[in-house]
Amino acid sequence: MKSKQQIKKNNINHIAGHCGIPDLIVNGQVIGENYGYRDTVVYQCSPGFRLIGSSVRICQQDHNWSGQLPSCVPVSCGHPGSPIYGRTSGNGFNFNDVVTFSCNIGYLMQGPTKAQCQANRQWSQPPPICKVIDCGHPGIPPNAILSGEKYTFGSTVHYSCSGRRSLIGQASRTCQLNGHWSGTMPHCSGDTAGTCGDPGIPGHGSREQTNFRTKSVVQFSCELGYILHGSEERTCLANGSWTGRQPECKVISCGDPGIPANGLRYGDDYVVGQNVTYMCQPGYTMEANSSKIRTSVTCPTPPQISNGKQEGINFDWGFSISYVCSPGYELSFPAVLTCVGNGTWSGEVPQCLQPTRTACENPGVPRHGSQNNTFGYQVGNIVQFHCRKGYLLQGSTTRTCLPDLTWSGIQPECIAHSCKQPESPAHTNVAGMDLPSLGYTLIYTCQPGFFLAGGSEHRVCRSDGTWTGKIPFCEVPDDVFAQNYIWKGSYNYKGKKQPMTLTITHFNASSGRVNATLTNSNMELLLSGLYKSQEARLMLHIYLIKAPYHTSANKLKEDKWAMDGFVSAEPDGATYVFQGFIQGKDYGQFGLQRLGLNMSKGSNSLNQSHGTNSSSVAIAILVPFFALILAGFGFYLYKQRTAPKTQYTGCSVHENNNGQAAFENPMYDTNAKSVEGKAVRFDPNLNTVCTMV
Repeated sequence: MKSKQQIKKNNINHIAGHCGIPDLIVNGQVIGENYGYRDTVVYQCSPGFRLIGSSVRICQQDHNWSGQLPSCVPVSCGHPGSPIYGRTSGNGFNFNDVVTFSCNIGYLMQGPTKAQCQANRQWSQPPPICKVIDCGHPGIPPNAILSGEKYTFGSTVHYSCSGRRSLIGQASRTCQLNGHWSGTMPHCSGDTAGTCGDPGIPGHGSREQTNFRTKSVVQFSCELGYILHGSEERTCLANGSWTGRQPECKVISCGDPGIPANGLRYGDDYVVGQNVTYMCQPGYTMEANSSKIRTSVTCPTPPQISNGKQEGINFDWGFSISYVCSPGYELSFPAVLTCVGNGTWSGEVPQCLQPTRTACENPGVPRHGSQNNTFGYQVGNIVQFHCRKGYLLQGSTTRTCLPDLTWSGIQPECIAHSCKQPESPAHTNVAGMDLPSLGYTLIYTCQPGFFLAGGSEHRVCRSDGTWTGKIPFCEVPDDVFAQNYIWKGSYNYKGKKQPMTLTITHFNASSGRVNATLTNSNMELLLSGLYKSQEARLMLHIYLIKAPYHTSANKLKEDKWAMDGFVSAEPDGATYVFQGFIQGKDYGQFGLQRLGLNMSKGSNSLNQSHGTNSSSVAIAILVPFFALILAGFGFYLYKQRTAPKTQYTGCSVHENNNGQAAFENPMYDTNAKSVEGKAVRFDPNLNTVCTMV
């Protein structure tokens, strides 16, 4: 037994297409908008993540996507390394992980304190350098002797005096964490004899002079990246002391550069040689030649519509605008346009239509052709196109007047050709092309919302002027009125629109019997009728009225009230509309859109078979000739990786069932399982699968 969750998932899959909306992946996206039989979607990971599993999935005959759902895992930058005389701390080395660097006691860090793993699998910063703290030469007083050759952190030097002189002060000094020597310099008793002694050398500094006698002058300088504090020049006085103050070299700091409004800053080391990087927050862009000034992303003025106006004056990123129509007009569909990050508007622009207008404009007649408009141009009606003898129709064989008073499909044209015009099936688009080794070929695809119910997807012109294969035919799914689907819309009564809801309570797939409940503001009608799938037509009659007895309800039966309409697919193929006319006094046109399942009816109802919103079937003929080769190579480039070539079975296009030709597909690895490497073989009458060999 299937769980309720599994059944619910299957039902949802059947709503949106032959295979339904493919499962989404965390930290990735699905590329592809068609979910019909043989349609393909590609999975792609967001920057900083890599794909585990197959990136390509194909919609199969069993309403399932091929293969297994891939996943996106963070890329790894590996261990960034630890600075010498330091260490690296962090909980991970994957995308967006941050590590912190630190130096051992007695060492100063030169470089970044942190690094972050980036999408390119590189760390944002290299490890820093840990330099030992240098206190510099401590200096030697006159007549003194210095013992000790190291002047770095923890080192100790010792002083003694020459001859019989006595040392006054501390005999030893130690280099400390702050870069200074402990204590003060001692001195020796007795006469200095015209010398001041060695004044010392500051850490990260230098001194060239070595003459320390009276009136001698010494000068100090610092390494690059350091600035001198104290006396740059000192003179030896007669009393044995130096003028000025002991110099010190301190690292140059530029200070905190600040964080601009609506921006981010990376880098927290502000000393010479270190960099900080700026990025803008979502919705803002960095101005040219500037690291601080940002301007918000702004979209251009949105499109204007006739007989209407826009609502909303903020065109900045993240804000939305809508449209309202002038008095006497109605929106073709509710529309909200949103300014997105690249400075463009998302969404579709509606039209303002006159509510009294219920028909499309004449779609026109192709040159050298004709138009069958028996039912007129009312919403929901279909016109069919034909070509004269000696011409072949290309484009849409039929077009449907949609609720927004536009036509579905593409305008056809008649192309001169010696082959006889084959019968033009409804709800199909036709393309013709000369193919190597085959000749002139017609390729059929179903319009959005229809699926190929039979016949051939391609037909080749023979030498005698006839066509190979069989006439294809595209249909709305037989179970479009499956149980528990809810349809919502309105109907015209005495010239005014009234809201209505139609809930399907029973559907028999074999007989086409449909039972439904229609509810409006003041009554509930129980309806029943037969759905004719080949005509996509349903007529519903009343068999019970649930309402307080009053004249209007009683007259419904007397007037033989009935709903008579046709089902068609929306342009995107994702939803269906049921529209037509209500038979009865003062009633007029109605229009309903299928919204989804009524899940409140309990688990039993979920066992019913529900309809599929099939998108158009892929152009079959292209795959055996070049689509699998080019698309496979395109995906190969798209994935930017090199894989060993694998011998793969392709399919030559003949009327026989087993014509095959081998070719190499660079998309697949030789170690892949056969179920992960499916391609489709298109036969005029059979739907089979080519597998990896």
